[in-house]
Amino acid sequence: MLALEVKDLVKFYGELKALDSVSFQVENGEIFGLLGPNGAGKTTLMEIIAGIRNPTSGTIKVFGLDALKDRKEVSKLIGFNPQETMLYDDLTGMENLEFTASLYNMDRSTFKSRLDDLADLMDVKGIIKKRVGKLSGGQKRRIGIIASIIHEPRLLILDEPTVGLDPEARRDFWRIIWKLRDSGSTILLSTHYMEEADELCDRVAIMEGGRIIAIGRPDDLKRKYGGRAKILIYPKLKLLSDTDRLLRNLGYSTKRIVDSLVIEEDEPSELVPHLISEMSERGMRPERVEIRTPTLEDVFLNLTGKPLSEVM
Repeated sequence: MLALEVKDLVKFYGELKALDSVSFQVENGEIFGLLGPNGAGKTTLMEIIAGIRNPTSGTIKVFGLDALKDRKEVSKLIGFNPQETMLYDDLTGMENLEFTASLYNMDRSTFKSRLDDLADLMDVKGIIKKRVGKLSGGQKRRIGIIASIIHEPRLLILDEPTVGLDPEARRDFWRIIWKLRDSGSTILLSTHYMEEADELCDRVAIMEGGRIIAIGRPDDLKRKYGGRAKILIYPKLKLLSDTDRLLRNLGYSTKRIVDSLVIEEDEPSELVPHLISEMSERGMRPERVEIRTPTLEDVFLNLTGKPLSEVM
């Protein structure tokens, strides 16, 4: 059974079409990413799936249940962690979690047992009794995730879960998300970090302007839309023009980018040793050579004509 099935979802805010016939499916047990810039429609889509907003039209099924007609039952299956953590700063982490558990009519023994497991998983035992207002952004997110899964949802929705975190804290959070998946959760997350989508997600839907413009496994998307790999050759500056001339005479099409020469190639690892040998024989051994394989940034650029960083 599919964990999530979204079909022809449309959302208007007045004259603005925030979602434009969005359709996709999420398999049970996978991490599925929504990748795109701010304003692409990711948060609106997640809030509709979580039951916070109503769509203008379209259908949503969560583990076979109609999310629009059976909201009470579906709400038990979903955990939603918004971009802005919904915790009370004046309460401790424990008090926030006790309040959340009460919303699900969870008895004390069940809450305690569940919390013991989650506190270990999320590594919060040392901070859970501190007032939330005193915690760091990463610590708040850990408490917020516990609040969203205390009722053991089968589908966890994470809206930009690592935004604002430093690179080390972001990677710590990736490990938490993998643990949640391994413990049985299906995870739908949004991000505008290309590396995050590449590392975390089994499949990715790339969004722009309220539409899904591509969907698939990250490696498949890179092969299909990412273009060819690039070999970046950094000659000694005084030999830049001579090296460029040599490579062209050898039949390679080069581009000059600042102090490097770029050759696009399907199998760069096979070509690089040959290039270095050719240049070395003529006294033009480069200072360094880099191979850059296609990234999801390249995918977005090739699909939209602009880099993601320009539309953030």
